[in-house]
Amino acid sequence: MLSLPAGAQTGDDVSARVVSFSGWAAPDRPLALSIEVRNSGSTALTDVAVRLTIFERVHSRSALRASLDGNPSGGTLALTTEQLDQQIDPGGSATIPIQRDLGSLATSFRSGRGQSGVYPLGISVEVGGRSVVERSSAIVFLANPPDARLNLVWVMPVHDLLAGDAFGVYNRTLLARELAPTGRLPAIADLLIAHAGSPLTLAPSGVAADQLLDVTDGFPVRGGPDAAATDPLAKAASEVLARLHSAFASTAFEIASSTYARAGLATLVANGLSLDAGRQVTVGRERVASVFGRVPDPGLFVDGGFGADARSARTYAAVGAKTLVLDEAVLHNRIEGRFGPDRVVDVHSANLDFDGLLVDSPIRSRLELPSQDPVLTAMGVTAETAASYFELPALAAGRMLVVATASTPDPAIAAPLLDALSQAPWIRMRTASDADADPQLRPAGDQQQFGVAAPVNNPRFAQSLATRSQVDALGRVILGPSATEELARLNRIILASESADYDQDQSTAVSLARGARSRAQRHLELIKVPPRRVTLTARGGQVPVTVVNETGYTIRVRVRLDSQKVKFPTGDARVIEIPGKDHAASLGTIAFGLEARAAGSFPIIVRLETPDGHYVIGSGQILVRSTAVSAVTFMATAGGVIFLVGAWARRTLSRRPKSPAAS
Repeated sequence: MLSLPAGAQTGDDVSARVVSFSGWAAPDRPLALSIEVRNSGSTALTDVAVRLTIFERVHSRSALRASLDGNPSGGTLALTTEQLDQQIDPGGSATIPIQRDLGSLATSFRSGRGQSGVYPLGISVEVGGRSVVERSSAIVFLANPPDARLNLVWVMPVHDLLAGDAFGVYNRTLLARELAPTGRLPAIADLLIAHAGSPLTLAPSGVAADQLLDVTDGFPVRGGPDAAATDPLAKAASEVLARLHSAFASTAFEIASSTYARAGLATLVANGLSLDAGRQVTVGRERVASVFGRVPDPGLFVDGGFGADARSARTYAAVGAKTLVLDEAVLHNRIEGRFGPDRVVDVHSANLDFDGLLVDSPIRSRLELPSQDPVLTAMGVTAETAASYFELPALAAGRMLVVATASTPDPAIAAPLLDALSQAPWIRMRTASDADADPQLRPAGDQQQFGVAAPVNNPRFAQSLATRSQVDALGRVILGPSATEELARLNRIILASESADYDQDQSTAVSLARGARSRAQRHLELIKVPPRRVTLTARGGQVPVTVVNETGYTIRVRVRLDSQKVKFPTGDARVIEIPGKDHAASLGTIAFGLEARAAGSFPIIVRLETPDGHYVIGSGQILVRSTAVSAVTFMATAGGVIFLVGAWARRTLSRRPKSPAAS
């Protein structure tokens, strides 16, 4: 092990990252990149240099991926070092720009002799001749301009959760982090505005739209006073919303339909939430159109996890989806005979047919992994697109590469990557619908089948089901515009809890759904039947039933009576509508005709139901005391009295003494 002189820095004290790179090099275009070196130690860094090692070109994407992961297999073509002519003080940083004419480094890059391709690159930061940071990447070299271009479709979700709970209460610290200029949605808005002419397929989520809209109007704060619409965070949300609204107006962008909260429809259907699967699509479309001002294409659908199966296919068809962006793993048979999924596939399920655009899995994996060096990641993905082109360059016009991530990509990766791809000579960027309509990219008779997704033992889906029934019951009872708004909020909370964002955070999802369920239950508990006593002095009569409405909404409920000792000649159920009052109870009374079957005291159970009788939402009791005598009892009693009187009369007559004449 190398011993360091006293006061020397260790590798842990030095960090480095790529801050810029050229998308490709050519005989007349030098290699260019910049490296930032940061000193977090307590002593100054001196004798700092960056060494670049260029390896022999790769001949497959698998070899490139190994190189990007730090395992190049070819020999060294060239070495070059850039020295920093200043020291880096403790806590400071310095950027080292590097520009090289590759032809001067190796004959492989000289005009007339160069070989186009992807070349692995090693980056080493050295201090005092000792390597303290090492990175791996690759460069693209074009000896000649490409004759054809590889079609590239970039499907970009626009989605984020702003850390609100089921009651719309926000964590101020987390919200500030999300709405900062470096937050996901603000940075994506900047990216889209800067590339308004790039043909991108955007898949915005309704939940991102709704949460931004909620915050702009002012919002409750956990552990603090409510924030007004003039609050700096509310203004920041309003600004982000306006910028996204402006960006989505670009005619170069295509807006695909997506789920409300980045949910996987196949997973929802497999777990008994088929109705919610449909709601995810319809509510998502409506909210995106309402808030962002752009109606999503109903025929183009991007699932939250790029999933689909034979059962969820019916949901896709029902919402009008015809072209799906898919993970290759959802297909029953793997695609054979080609260099990966490079064309539109024809997917058949029962009597349903879909066009499938299959996401490139290696690029997706690289983009979705957390990165401490985002520009380096963008550089590697750029090289991956070139490696895909170089697999079959002569057939590039008939091949397609679909770049996509399930969640919104890290803007720090997406921005430099889009800069590179929008100018790359080997790429033709297209929207998903444009590529789908290209005859050269259409399937050639290789029809595919969907598999069947298995249900998962997931507590958040069980909670979602339970909450859905409670909210559904409330929705059948409360009326009016304010009720519609409340129901929409509860519905969106349930849909949000089904997001794939909570796959690794079950407790938060369960808490969201449970909060919506509790809120609905509290509304229903404010509809009551107070106990009362009723005395009947006749065999038949009227029993008034009072319903108390403290919800603040107009309600419509069915009142149903049940008793073993009472008949209801005019029916045992009636529907009543009771207006709501703000901060006060309102009463509604309805009278039922009844006929007692016996004298005495007995209860009548009062059940409050939804108007269609599907749900019981509450109950109460009326105690009835009947002092009336029934006809049967009266006749029996009267008969007994007559019998007793007759017997008494006979006995009396038989005891009377005989007269003398008779003797």
